Amino acid sequence: MEDQEEEPRNYLGSLGQQIKRHWQEHRPRMYRELEQRGQLHQALVQAQNQTSGALHHLLKQGVPYDQAWESVREEWAFLPTEADH
Repeated sequence: MEDQEEEPRNYLGSLGQQIKRHWQEHRPRMYRELEQRGQLHQALVQAQNQTSGALHHLLKQGVPYDQAWESVREEWAFLPTEADH
């Protein structure tokens, strides 16, 4: 049961799982490099937390959800495909 007592800051939630699938499909080289260096989980958690934090910040400022999500989703989480950059 100790494993379930993970730090919340290290938790990969639904958004993190979506990011993981996106990176696997659209950023396979970056995904493999992070995985090989043992940094994948932390990179996913960081992308999840930064995206979530930026979204909440915009929502607190009164930005409508759809507009806020559109403005933050590609910043850290749903990166362009490797061929696009």
